[in-house]
Amino acid sequence: MTAATLTRPARRAAANPPATFGATVARLRRRRGLSQVVCAQLVGRSETWLAKVEHDRIPVDRLSVLRDLARVLGVDLATLIEVVP
Repeated sequence: MTAATLTRPARRAAANPPATFGATVARLRRRRGLSQVVCAQLVGRSETWLAKVEHDRIPVDRLSVLRDLARVLGVDLATLIEVVP
């Protein structure tokens, strides 16, 4: 055997890295076919606010806003705030 056959293959990055809250919101919004503008309006917020949420620059820390966001995205609240370890 050669040294090349004895070495372990390089580890590959995880196929599905854990999603952040913002990435989850963006994915669900796109799945519903909503633009940031329309989604933000339906939640009663600005497009800038939604962009910051989707990029994890600001948290959504009010239950009422989380509920509105879940309703607009067509998911239950638990699905929206599910934390991936």
